[in-house]
Amino acid sequence: MGSVNEAEQSEESARRVSTGSTGLDALLRGGWLHGGTYMVTGAPGTGKTILGNQLCFSHVANGGRAVFITMLSESHGRMMTHLRRMEFFQRDIIGQSLHYVSGYATLKAEGLDGLARLLYRSVREHEATVLVVDGLLAVQESAGSVLAFREFLHGLGVHNALAGCTTLVLTNRQENAADPQFAMVDGVLVLEQQLRGLRAVRTVEVLKLRGEAQLLGRHTFEINAHGIAVYPRLESLYPHPPQDELDLERRQGFGLRQLDEMMLGGVVPHSSTQLLGAPGSGKTLLGLYFLESGARQGETGLYFGFSETKPRLLAKASSVGLELRPWVDSGRLVVEARAAVETLPDALAHEVLSLVERHRVRRLFLDGLEPLLQEPIEPKRAASFLTALINVLRSRGVTTLMSQQTQVIFGPRLEARLEGVEAIVDNILFLRYVELRSQLYRMMSILKMRESGYQAALREFSISTRGIDVAENFESAEAILTGQARPLKAKPKRSRPQKAVRRMPSRKRSRS
Repeated sequence: MGSVNEAEQSEESARRVSTGSTGLDALLRGGWLHGGTYMVTGAPGTGKTILGNQLCFSHVANGGRAVFITMLSESHGRMMTHLRRMEFFQRDIIGQSLHYVSGYATLKAEGLDGLARLLYRSVREHEATVLVVDGLLAVQESAGSVLAFREFLHGLGVHNALAGCTTLVLTNRQENAADPQFAMVDGVLVLEQQLRGLRAVRTVEVLKLRGEAQLLGRHTFEINAHGIAVYPRLESLYPHPPQDELDLERRQGFGLRQLDEMMLGGVVPHSSTQLLGAPGSGKTLLGLYFLESGARQGETGLYFGFSETKPRLLAKASSVGLELRPWVDSGRLVVEARAAVETLPDALAHEVLSLVERHRVRRLFLDGLEPLLQEPIEPKRAASFLTALINVLRSRGVTTLMSQQTQVIFGPRLEARLEGVEAIVDNILFLRYVELRSQLYRMMSILKMRESGYQAALREFSISTRGIDVAENFESAEAILTGQARPLKAKPKRSRPQKAVRRMPSRKRSRS
């Protein structure tokens, strides 16, 4: 009989209470433990009150009952005015399943003992399974001693654990992380707002979670219409590479015969490819060809970019004979564009993964790596962030193309704005300009393909109203010398053409 009771208690303690934020639930590995007492600390304006209300409304929406007790002088009416903008706000449940109670007057008149009685009575009378106490600092200042305050927190935790009520106490952050009050609760969540240059970035950290695993370190979040939206760091959420088996016999092509021949049929499924080139060299258009080719084979594609709006992108493709509108209308191609200003890289990455999951995407084109790897991501973190993103996309069966700009307009030097990416991706396709007799020409070459052979020779390509036209072989690119082309000498009869330039020593050339 005793073992059954122990099993029931173990199952009861393992129950989770959602915070109302999917990202925060991920940090906590499922949410708050049922019946636990947790402290949320942070300076004014970091989002504590919103988080507490988000918990209450979410809990009631899932069939629970909640009480929100304020220890502040701000009226409940003013709080409701601010909360009405939030999507989780539901006016009709207030006074029914969600009750707001002011404890400020009771604390002032009756002290800690009177406040404790008010809290216990509110939980009991409203049958609350969630209690939020906002303004714990006022309670601490009224306690008179550290011991009295600790006894108050301990008594609240014990009472609500027995009542099956999960408790959240909100307070301004204490400078000393070893403050005794932290030892009296089951977990501590820290909200911060930091200036990085002229930009304010919000972060959240699980400082303590008694007896449970959590995602360590700081994670970014924002306050939007949904409330508190937390974006766990990708490398902490997906730390392990996928255990998938590559299908080297199957290829995913661009729908351009000559380019696909250079890649021996196309890229390996679930691989990652970097389109590296100067502005205007054709990266975006080449990515659209890849998506359109997949759509024709029944593979859903996703374009996610930062420099083109959806109407302009479709018009641009149409001007070169690439009609994407039918694929967009059928849902086979999803086009999403974002402005690359005040963006959170983790937020963008989580949005991409959500779109991939929702639309069952098999081909993805990230048109512009720079916004994904910009501040507030630290330079040392960029490599692990991108590795985690590529790994999770591969684990979901997605083949990824990513465009990146080079700083050099002419010439073969690979001076990209983001260093180290070339070591992470599986394949690199390099697009560049060369100048010959006051005219610009475009050249492409494959610099790298993992798990696959390829043709390394340069090929000329052009962009016209008929689309992208890749040369049949490398002969038109024979006059290239480290990015500075010279005219070919006249061809003698019945002999091999004499080249006016030497071959690039680091690249093998072969005729196709």
